Amino acid sequence: MQEIPKDKIQRASEGLRAIAHELRLTVLCQLLNGPMCVAELMQATGASQSNLSQHLTRMRMMGIVENEKRGQRVFYRIANPAFADLVQTLKRLYCPEMCELPGGN
Repeated sequence: MQEIPKDKIQRASEGLRAIAHELRLTVLCQLLNGPMCVAELMQATGASQSNLSQHLTRMRMMGIVENEKRGQRVFYRIANPAFADLVQTLKRLYCPEMCELPGGN
């Protein structure tokens, strides 16, 4: 069996810690549907602007989300498709009723 390098384990652990907060995970779930501006994320999460900005900054620094300024608004999206896959997997594990296909399939 091939041993996984310690630095890879540490990086994975840091990435998981970065999304483990309820607000950050909520933001990522919202961003699965596409880019959203800060005002939309505030409405969807119920978070204050300053609290949300702190969490978005941390996720941006970790390379989990990226932002784009459009006029006066800043839009966020998931930066790495692998994080979207991870959030989808968590959604299937913890919210399976939200993952059912239309028509009951």
